[in-house]
Amino acid sequence: MTFDTAEKLNTALDSDPFSRRNSVKDLASSLETVKEDTSFRSGVARLSICEDDEARQKIMQKLSRSGSEEALEDSNVSRPDMRSKRRRRRSSALSTLSAGGAKKIQRELSSQSLTAVPKRKKKKASVNASLSFPSETLKEKISMKDVREFVTFIFDHRSTSPTWLQINHAKNISKAVVLFVPGLQPSDFCEVNGDEADANAETHLKSTYLKTLESNELKHAFYRLMLSAPGSKNTIYSPYNSFVNVSLTKKEREQKREELASRKITLYDLLMSPDQLIENEYPIHPLTPGVSPDMRDVLQKQALGDEGEWVETKSLQHDDPHTFAVDCEMCKAKEGLVLTRVSVVDFDCNLIYDSLVKPSVPIIDYLTKYSGITEEKLRNVTTTLKDVQNKLLELVSADDVLIGHSLQSDLNALKLKHPRIIDTATIYEHKAGPPFKPALRYLASEYLHIDIQNNDLIGHDSFDDAKACMELTKLKLVNGLGFGVGTNSENLFQRLARQDIRSLCLNDYAPKQCQLATDKKNLEMKINCQTDEDITDNIISNMESRDLFVGRLRELEFSRGYATPSPDVSVVSEDIALRSLGERIERIYKSCPPSAAMIVCSGTGDTRDWLRIMGEINKLDREERANERKKLEIEIKAAVTKARNGIALVAIKDEDIPIVQ
Repeated sequence: MTFDTAEKLNTALDSDPFSRRNSVKDLASSLETVKEDTSFRSGVARLSICEDDEARQKIMQKLSRSGSEEALEDSNVSRPDMRSKRRRRRSSALSTLSAGGAKKIQRELSSQSLTAVPKRKKKKASVNASLSFPSETLKEKISMKDVREFVTFIFDHRSTSPTWLQINHAKNISKAVVLFVPGLQPSDFCEVNGDEADANAETHLKSTYLKTLESNELKHAFYRLMLSAPGSKNTIYSPYNSFVNVSLTKKEREQKREELASRKITLYDLLMSPDQLIENEYPIHPLTPGVSPDMRDVLQKQALGDEGEWVETKSLQHDDPHTFAVDCEMCKAKEGLVLTRVSVVDFDCNLIYDSLVKPSVPIIDYLTKYSGITEEKLRNVTTTLKDVQNKLLELVSADDVLIGHSLQSDLNALKLKHPRIIDTATIYEHKAGPPFKPALRYLASEYLHIDIQNNDLIGHDSFDDAKACMELTKLKLVNGLGFGVGTNSENLFQRLARQDIRSLCLNDYAPKQCQLATDKKNLEMKINCQTDEDITDNIISNMESRDLFVGRLRELEFSRGYATPSPDVSVVSEDIALRSLGERIERIYKSCPPSAAMIVCSGTGDTRDWLRIMGEINKLDREERANERKKLEIEIKAAVTKARNGIALVAIKDEDIPIVQ
């Protein structure tokens, strides 16, 4: 081996893996002449280009023997010859490669392959996402399930791929905005170009646009599709509920059942979390388990403004925490619902407190059908709300557990805050799934096999209702967390949260205390918005921090009589509502980043006939309703068909589309 070759070899061994690979390749021709030579230098040369572990081991053994033999020869030569030999080794540029050095080389070669090339990061694709549609989409209506699967696939490519459209460069979509706009009608759209309508699926679906869109570019951005609202030939279901409830696979259902059934539970496993209390509009006690110090400070400041009307349970000297079930009856006053009766039972369903209550304001409707309260029953009652509060504070400790059905209504009527709550409307589920809540009458019939609240003449009995709540809770303890809940679906926002997808839900029924949420990641965020303008502003202001936005714009719904707003909501004309809708869609679209998905759907068609018929039927007694439905069967089917014909608009934002202000 020449001096130059040896120098190249040392350089190759000292360099980084990527450079070493190229250097060694350059040495290949120089080292091809190295055969089965047992000399130390030849062994090192062969070792540097050897990639087989077994071959390396054999070479190292030879190097070790060679090193020993050379050391022995050095000990037998005269001193001048030794100096000469050392000089000769220095001139070869390989004198540093002793047996120990060779082992060092072997270790390095074993840990770093000469053929390994560092991976280079791929540049992020700059191609905009886009949509394409099969011809079948023109003939068939899509469903809310299809819309949900589209949104789910955007954030989770392992989920079911939508069949009604193809997403090109789907990985480039990072955000999605879904707007429910009840009240949209086919008459709100006009033709773009009739000559292009039948050219292909894409141009056909873009052949109409929303009249009130001002931007010419944006008019061509949305595909318009036919939407079928969830329901049957005789009824319609909630489009929103269909969108947010994701059906579980058979494997997921079995896994969920096994997890719920295998765990033994106590009362404390059924307590509502702070987030659940907030979600269900409960008054929050500062000692609620799970409340953060910051949240506790906010609650204590709120309590200072209660002006003595509200009270909080305190810790009492009980031997052990007690368990009570509470139910109240209310009547209607001008100021709202007021307390007129309260009943409390212990764990054994013994009645330990029961009192009628005289409201401090005049009653305008006794609601006897529901409350069981009459003017005669309250005529000689002198017990006030303050009297009831004082009694409950003596009876119930902050360490005790209170049970009830939608107990927030009772606690708000009592103006009482308590930290440990079990709600039978939460630990049991509605057969249609969340966000619906099961009725106590249904739960008592289904699981306790008893009839309560079945006499419209005498109304409800708070004692019976409290006992039913206690028995339902004990039944849950015996049968486990999986008892009385559905295992067929889960919430879309919760499912996406497991992948750190940050969602924002905006509507007029979100919890007003949502700013007190305790989720550290705050992945599932809700904002209570009373106007469409509030929803639009919140979507735009949170665009950078959130991934999925779901909102319900109701201005058009109210203007067309699809729903009745609360008295404090002002209703605008249809023209103003439509114009404002177009402006808000454009503002939201402009705020979206390139390749963001935007979906605008009516959810349902024209529901006015359906709502009118059902309103008339619901005024009748329970026995008469079935007969009336049968009598109006043809009219009901026609109204349902009309109500299920909806509209959906779908777009992917094009980076180059400017928005005209």
